[in-house]
Amino acid sequence: MNDQNLLLPARLIQFGYTYKIEVDINGTIVSFKRDEEKNRRALIDPAKIDSKINADFLNAILDAIENL
Repeated sequence: MNDQNLLLPARLIQFGYTYKIEVDINGTIVSFKRDEEKNRRALIDPAKIDSKINADFLNAILDAIENL
């Protein structure tokens, strides 16, 4: 994996008792939120997915979110 520092635009969206974090990855919005088992999940609109976004990259973003 590439050891780079990236600054990605993101926003926190609260709804009810929960929230999600939307991250803009090269124009593709990826939503990170907790699932029923309290694990974080990345959600991407299939029509707008960028082939450059892979699972390792999403896991690195999830790790960064968990470390905040």
